[in-house]
Amino acid sequence: MFAQKWAILIALSFSTCAAQTAIDKPPEPESIGVFFYLDSATQTLKQLPTEEFKKHRGGTFSVSSSVEVSGPASPFRLAANEKTTFVFKVFKDEEAGKARLFQFTIKGGEREYGLGKQKGRDYVPNPGLSISVAKFGESSYKLTPGVPLAPGEYALTMGPQVFTFGVSASGK
Repeated sequence: MFAQKWAILIALSFSTCAAQTAIDKPPEPESIGVFFYLDSATQTLKQLPTEEFKKHRGGTFSVSSSVEVSGPASPFRLAANEKTTFVFKVFKDEEAGKARLFQFTIKGGEREYGLGKQKGRDYVPNPGLSISVAKFGESSYKLTPGVPLAPGEYALTMGPQVFTFGVSASGK
C-alpha cells in the first residue's frame, strides 16, 4: 500500500513539472504552411496576414521576375527594436528549408520583391535575406533574420502564399 501511494506521488510530481514546462513555452502552430510572429513578451503566436499577389515578368535582354502586392504597407506591424522570430509548421521536415524572407520595394503604391533574373539560359534566383531556420518544437520550426530588420515592408514565403509584415521606425 505504501509503495502504491509513493508511486502515485511520484507520477503526480512528474506531471506537475511537465505542465510547468509546457506553460513556459508558447504553443506550436496547428496550421501547416502558415507563418506566425512569436511575441516574446507574451509568449503567444500571432498569425501573419496573407495577401493577394501577382507575378510580373519584364525586360528585353534580361528578364526579371517579381512578386507584386497591392498597397503600400502590411496591416501587421512590428517595432524596429523588437526581436523578430517567426514560427511555422511543415508537412515534411525538409520543406522547412524552403522558407524565404524578402524585403519589398515600394513602387507606385504597391510592394514588390524580385524573384530572379534570366539572361539567355542563365537564371539567377533571388535567395532573399539571410535567415536562420531551427527546430522549434516537435512539429514546427522558428525562423529568425540573420540581421536586425530595418524599417520597411517584408514578406515571408515558403510556397504559393505571401505572408506580410512591416517594421516601423518607432513604435507599432
